[in-house]
Amino acid sequence: MKTRYRSIIYDFDGVILDTVTAKVDAFAHVYRDEEPAKIAAIRAYAEANGGMSRCEKFRYFEGSVFHRPLSEARLGELCTQYRAAVEAAVASARFIDGALEGITRLHGIAAQHVVSAAPEDELRSALAERGICNRFKSIGGAPKSKLSEFRRILGEDAVEAGEVLAIGDSLMEYHAAVDLGIPFLAIVAPGVPDRFPDGVQREGNLLNLVSLINGQG
Repeated sequence: MKTRYRSIIYDFDGVILDTVTAKVDAFAHVYRDEEPAKIAAIRAYAEANGGMSRCEKFRYFEGSVFHRPLSEARLGELCTQYRAAVEAAVASARFIDGALEGITRLHGIAAQHVVSAAPEDELRSALAERGICNRFKSIGGAPKSKLSEFRRILGEDAVEAGEVLAIGDSLMEYHAAVDLGIPFLAIVAPGVPDRFPDGVQREGNLLNLVSLINGQG
């Protein structure tokens, strides 16, 4: 089958699995004993910076919200607490509408990749538990950057930027795609703030994924 795009790059949270709210809740849980106003600031920042790694977020919280030094040992403790808080939520999370069907139908038709700010081992585990790890040619996560992973995929798939579709729900992957000239599809769920510039193609889910890849959307 000839398709409009030869390669697809998916973000994970909010694109494949409905885990965005659970991961914001996990940051609030880690800081549950702090002042309510500071917890609210943590929630707001986490919601606005979905494509940023947890380590970067904790550095921001400790430095800009709490104004205290952060050792590598303390950073490790915070990340461990956060991971424990999200594991159960990720394990029980539902697929974004259309994601499982689209990924399954496109297997063997387009090269599919996952690039996320979540740690790579967590991504592989979550996808393996759902039996779809083998649907993806590659899975890239923290500490790798989205820009470097997007560039790697262009080279490894031997494709032009216009032959790739990047799909994400945050500005981090949007900017990585724009930097390389890769077409971008924004996933903006109902009730979620839309932070994307005018002119960016948007969908609320992946129900139209196959049509888009076939050049019908």
